Amino acid sequence: MEELIERILLAGAGAFTLTKEKAEKIVDDLIKRGEVARKDQAEFLKELLKRGKNTRVEIEKIVEKSMTNVLNKFNIPTKSDIDALMKKIESLKKKGK
Repeated sequence: MEELIERILLAGAGAFTLTKEKAEKIVDDLIKRGEVARKDQAEFLKELLKRGKNTRVEIEKIVEKSMTNVLNKFNIPTKSDIDALMKKIESLKKKGK
């Protein structure tokens, strides 16, 4: 069963947006084809959703890291950089009054 879940999640970008409805349809199709026993349906669905979520989290981390690298490479300030500058400006304004 573990290998089957891995194949499903690696089959495409659909794992990134795996919803409960999509997962239920996948499991129903697997039951009809005899690849999953009906008695294992609930457990298989739970595991499929869990792995889908984990995959999405990992992809989000990779994308975030890549975006940070791009911003740094092109010397583009991040939101936290801009927020820090805004705080400094506000502080300087208060000192000037």
